Amino acid sequence: MLFLTEGLLLRQMSADPKLETYNVLILDEIHERHLQGDFLMGLLRELVSQRKDLKLILMSATINLELFTEYFKDAPVIKVPGRLYPIVLQYFPTPASTGGRGDDDKKKAEKIDPAPYVRILQMVDKKFQPKERGDALIFLSGISEITIVAEALKIYAEQSKLWIILMLHSTLSLEEQDKVFDSAPEGVRKCILSTNIAETSVTIDGIRFVVDSGKVKQMKYDATTRMHQLKEMWVSQASAEQRKGRAGRTGPGICYRLYSNEQYDAMDKYTTSEIQRVSLESLALQMYHLEFAVEPRKFPFIEPPNSDALEEAIESLKDQGALCTVRVDGTVKDELTPLGKMLVNLPVDVSIGKMLIMGCLFRQVRIHSLLLHQ
Repeated sequence: MLFLTEGLLLRQMSADPKLETYNVLILDEIHERHLQGDFLMGLLRELVSQRKDLKLILMSATINLELFTEYFKDAPVIKVPGRLYPIVLQYFPTPASTGGRGDDDKKKAEKIDPAPYVRILQMVDKKFQPKERGDALIFLSGISEITIVAEALKIYAEQSKLWIILMLHSTLSLEEQDKVFDSAPEGVRKCILSTNIAETSVTIDGIRFVVDSGKVKQMKYDATTRMHQLKEMWVSQASAEQRKGRAGRTGPGICYRLYSNEQYDAMDKYTTSEIQRVSLESLALQMYHLEFAVEPRKFPFIEPPNSDALEEAIESLKDQGALCTVRVDGTVKDELTPLGKMLVNLPVDVSIGKMLIMGCLFRQVRIHSLLLHQ
């Protein structure tokens, strides 16, 4: 049994298009809809039709069932109900989530207010005895928000002696991340502040109280600046339900949502796939690299990207010298240049990769010039 990422499996397919070494493939958390995940699903859907012996299993707790059953037409659907204890849902809208502010108020609200989070811990302490089971998990949008709220909660924890405040995000060391799995001393609760990494990627036992800010930070591509920006936005209803479910894994729990029921109803039902909101340059580059794959404009994605965005990505690759148009046996087609073949192996954006390659090249030219001068 081998565990690997979507990207590594795609790399294996470049050498072994039919994945002859595998009999069963399991794609987990497919609702996350990563760029490479959507591409991989399209390739595997075609591969399953060619290899009748290959079994493909797709797994998710919050899948858009209608979309996936339409895409994989003959695939049976197996629902496995998980054990989930009753969860009490309470809405506590904060001023920052109500909207309708002027520009000055918006600027003030850019820095998260930790007060609502402190009040919820105080409320838990009043309603529940310290000896009762249950830790708290707070979902925030990013590292800066986690840091601000954690500072305020640590002050309260020091005063009350009832809480241990821990953080969980991708920039922490493995040793620091592992602390969230340690049991708290008797009479003390853990309070873990996390990004959406704790929605599905990590399961922490003993969570009884979930506090959901309703926010997440996602990459969005700005076509004007040709740059990605990390933007804060509302989570989808599927993500909100996933967060709520963390409170009922080991016993009855409570989920405090720091937004209104009306705001929940206005959320998108499912998270927007990456293919609809990020640059498609790297994806197009990879698709041209896998010569057995269908040309990007004709590839059967589960949700096709915006055609203008795809054309822009292809033209950008040509402008940067990674892609060129050639005529083969009377047929015009696009193919990777030597530069493009180097770029496809670099785990960075195309423009950054080209900068690195050109930097190495011109440094060698300078060194060669110095040697000639001597």
